[in-house]
Amino acid sequence: MGPDYLTVLILTYRYWIVIPLTFVEGPMVALAVGALSSFGYFNPFIAILIFFVKDMVMDVGFYFLGRYAKKAAFVQRLLKKGGLVGESTDKLRMQWQNHAWRTMFISKLPHGFASAFLTMSGVVEAPLGKFLMYGAIIALIQYGLLFTLGYFFGSFIGAHAGALSWLQYIVTGIFIAVGVYLVLVWYLRRRLHEKGLE
Repeated sequence: MGPDYLTVLILTYRYWIVIPLTFVEGPMVALAVGALSSFGYFNPFIAILIFFVKDMVMDVGFYFLGRYAKKAAFVQRLLKKGGLVGESTDKLRMQWQNHAWRTMFISKLPHGFASAFLTMSGVVEAPLGKFLMYGAIIALIQYGLLFTLGYFFGSFIGAHAGALSWLQYIVTGIFIAVGVYLVLVWYLRRRLHEKGLE
């Protein structure tokens, strides 16, 4: 697929293609959509809202999985994959009691393990109000920064000749980077599994 095809794909389907892409790699897609917003292809406020809602739905989903389905085999596998079994329960419960903001911030950082940390927050019955409030603040900060960076990057590119050509290569580069990242994560997890560490 050439850069012009990928660009046409995103520009044709716009929000309909962005929604599923947010589940694959939210931060990188947010950066790209921010850049495309500077060209007028997306309304940045609607786009940020899509990313924000996706983040909150996922967070709440993992929380309720941990709180109400902690005995399910799927949830146990998820927690085991994140290394959050056994004594971690008491430690995380204390972290939520004493350092709720820091705990939520850390829970949303480790890419690939965030789902396990968020599920564990439900297992230890972290206060739902704080969980939602801190999760919302972190999501707004994260996507606000990514969109701002993308928007100004897009504006910078747009001020120069051949902006559409640059835009095509930027979109292609982001897709390639996401693909390489996903393959790398899959490979590392497979290696950890082979060594019995996951």
